[in-house]
Order: sequence, then C-alpha cells, then structure tokens
Amino acid sequence: MEENGRDIGAEIAALQKTLRILRGENGCPWDRERSMDDIISDLINEAYELLRAEKSKHWDSVEEELGDVMFLAIFVHELYSEHSRTPLSEIVSRVHRKIVGRHPHVFGSTTAHDSAGSMAEWERIKKSEKKHRPVGCLDDVPPELPPLRKAAAIQNKAAGVGFDWPDRGGIFEKLREEIGELELAVERGDRSMIKDEVGDCIFTIVNLARRLQVEPENALEQTTEKFISRFRAMEKSARSRGVSLDNLSLEELERLWQESKKTI
Repeated sequence: MEENGRDIGAEIAALQKTLRILRGENGCPWDRERSMDDIISDLINEAYELLRAEKSKHWDSVEEELGDVMFLAIFVHELYSEHSRTPLSEIVSRVHRKIVGRHPHVFGSTTAHDSAGSMAEWERIKKSEKKHRPVGCLDDVPPELPPLRKAAAIQNKAAGVGFDWPDRGGIFEKLREEIGELELAVERGDRSMIKDEVGDCIFTIVNLARRLQVEPENALEQTTEKFISRFRAMEKSARSRGVSLDNLSLEELERLWQESKKTI
C-alpha cells in the first residue's frame, strides 16, 4: 500500500530493521537496556505529548508526536518479538478483524442509531468473545489507569450490564447528596470522612460526565488550561499597575479575575 508514493509496509520494515540493529550486539547501549515496561511507559508519555500537540493545533507537532507514538508501538512489538514469533502483520490483521467484527451495525446486519447503541453493541460482542474466560465485569479494566480514567472505565463497565441510573436526574440528585455529606464531614472535622466524601463527589461527577457524553479528563484539562490563562492575565494586569498578586486584597484579586474572564 502506498501513500504519496511511499510504501507503508516498506517504511515499517525499514524501521524494524533499524530497531534490530539498535538492539543488536553492536547497537546502542541505551536501546539494548530498554525493557517492555520502559517503552510502554515512554509510549504513555508520548501519547500525552500527542494530546498536547493536538490541543495546541500545531499540526507539525502533531505529526512529530504521532511519529513518536508509532515508533514506540513498533518498539514494543520488537521487544515482544524477542520472545514470540508473531509478526506485526498478524497483530494488525487481528485487531482489524476485531474492529470489523465489533461493528456489525456498519459491516453487518444490525443497527445502531446513536453512540450509546454503538457502545452497547461493542460491549455485547466483547462479552461474547470472552464468554469462556472466568473474569468479572470489571476485571479487564487496567489497574494502572490514572484515577480519573479508571473511574470512567469502571462506570462504563457497570453501565454496560445495566447498573446505571435510569436518567441523569438521578445522578444530579446523588451529587447533591454527596455534597451534603461532604459539608457534614467538614463540619465534624473528620479528615478520613472528608477524604472519603471528596472521593465520592469526584466519582459522581465522573459518572455524570459519562452520562452527558463528556470525557472527564479532557473536560478537566480544558478548565485547568482556562484557569491558567486567566490567572496569568491577572498577573500581567497586576504587573502593569506595579503590584504583585500577593500584595492585593481578596476583593482586588476578585476584581482582576472578573476582568480576565471578559477576555478569556
């Protein structure tokens, strides 16, 4: 297969050859010392670099970071191939077959009218594929996931078997209940209870985000970046007046904050 005159298979094969040289006896000591855990950790970091590039809309950076992600994915396979003879082409073919098989509403005879229906089909087929594996509904959620992503994944799995609120109104009510319990914990000054209730509030917010089809980690990142931009605008405004933020009263800080919100 060619893209813009370049054969994808040949390019991947050339990269694999380079990796084998790097891992070889006369190769690079650093590359030879890499373990699969090392490279997977690097892959996770590069995936976040790719996300940052996409959000900045610097498309040259997106291409560079995408290349890094692809390189590390192939590096993982090279490390795996040192213990198994399964070629990369078979792994790609396998995931291709899985993707086609889990979209019968596109490639088969079933229908799905919205994303919820698509996900229901995906989970149904995934469950049937694993029917001979003695695992629980939540067992295939990686424990290494960051907490916010892990909470979302757990809730998606639970909802997939029907353990879900009948409507989002129930989640709003649960959130109000959890906030009330947090306020009570704060009034009592019980640190253990406060931590527990803060966790419950966050977990419920993640559940609400799932129901509203909002990716919670992306939403939090967007809000955090917005706060950073507004706070920096406050600092800039204060400097233009010859003062620093720590010398201003709360009322003055609030006034600067409201000014920054008008432009950001």
